[in-house]
Amino acid sequence: MARLLGIASAGVCVIQFGACAQYQHYQPAPLASATEASAYGARRLDDPALAHILAAHGIPVRDSAWDSRQLALAALYFRPDLSEAQRALAATRAAEITAGVRPYPGVSASAERAARADEGHLTPWTFSLTTGFTFELGGKRAARVTRARVATLAARLRLESTAWQVIESARQTGIVAFGADVDLADAGAMAAALRTALGLLRGRYSEGQISRADLARSETDVQTAAVAAMQAAGARTDARSALARALAVSVRQVDQLPLRPALRAGCVTVDSLSLDTLETYALRTLPAVGAALADYAVAEADLRVQVAQQYPDVILGPGIAWGQGTRRWILSLGFPRIAIDRARGPIAEAAARRAVQAARVKVVQDAVLAAVDSGVASCWHVRREVEVADSLVRASGEQVALAQAAYQRGEIGRTELALTQLALVRAQRAQHQATQRTRAAGIALENATGMWLSGPPIEWRDIVIAPDEGVRSDRASSGGPPQHRK
Repeated sequence: MARLLGIASAGVCVIQFGACAQYQHYQPAPLASATEASAYGARRLDDPALAHILAAHGIPVRDSAWDSRQLALAALYFRPDLSEAQRALAATRAAEITAGVRPYPGVSASAERAARADEGHLTPWTFSLTTGFTFELGGKRAARVTRARVATLAARLRLESTAWQVIESARQTGIVAFGADVDLADAGAMAAALRTALGLLRGRYSEGQISRADLARSETDVQTAAVAAMQAAGARTDARSALARALAVSVRQVDQLPLRPALRAGCVTVDSLSLDTLETYALRTLPAVGAALADYAVAEADLRVQVAQQYPDVILGPGIAWGQGTRRWILSLGFPRIAIDRARGPIAEAAARRAVQAARVKVVQDAVLAAVDSGVASCWHVRREVEVADSLVRASGEQVALAQAAYQRGEIGRTELALTQLALVRAQRAQHQATQRTRAAGIALENATGMWLSGPPIEWRDIVIAPDEGVRSDRASSGGPPQHRK
């Protein structure tokens, strides 16, 4: 037994000194902040790597207009949010290694010299070599490993949530930008129609057929339309700026980018799926809900770790000593830390944090249910609004047709025809605005439920930002947004 203790002590020393030769060295990684502005400005939507990604997803590279899928893939390609979440996931995976490491052994040596050698000894020197092996009790290591694993799960779900938010942000801003383009064109058409009507009314005023008050009202309408056109132009600029931020590119890259809406609006789902079905699906698949539940699991694991800390560790220290020429064997037993108060404070803190996360899950779930409920209500409302607007356009179109026929027969003049055409322009603008609100409501419902309602899912798992080169590459990533199953 004594010989084994001595061999163990010597072996620990050899291992310790051998490990020193293989230690890693610190490598600084300074950030190139000075070049970030130029790199941001150099991002282009005709980037060959982005074109390759679009082609891999079955989207024509040279298309006449960009839809929401193209915008979403561009946002995943350019925005750094995905890269940040991927690195956070890598950090939690590294933490799993740290959590599984057992306590390192220790070694110590000492030398003593007496004033004179004791009687019967030839030397006054005493040498000792001892080691220390720590044995954890109470399941500390298992608790740490469990905590690290659920933290990795939480990071993976946050990665999925980040990707979903990036996708939905690009799609929402794209829909708003397309609507701003349409509204600007409608505002211009309205102003042109009012100017035409004003010119004809001025002719009638000069002939004494209308009063000055009637002409003044028409002039006011023209000025109001001009202001509305300027406001529509400002709204378009704001919408394009928001789209640029969502894609993480400069405004000049999207200022003249042609856009088109999805072929199908998300609100069509309200006909086939009930509110309860949508709410249940959202609670099961929405990444934000999964991330909140994973954070609760982390808090639960933290409590388990603190409970395990109540139990003391045991240090076993075999060693060998030479006392003035006499060899001795040493075996020590120690408890480095004894929780006299049973770790009441740390356990209470961990329990309180678990309660906070439980409340947080409730907050997230309620927010999701409220978003789904309001999204369904908005879809029903805007669909009725579209029906009314469509009816108004049909009626206005019929009035224009009748007016044109009457004008051809000489029954009415150009002024009456122009006023009828102006009513049609107004009806068409109301129809376009209602249709735009339908698209926005569909995207909002899709964002609330986590379902792909207006098109096929966007597969983004192959879009990865190369960490060191600063360029994008196509390779398998470590995670992705929930693949929503129908």
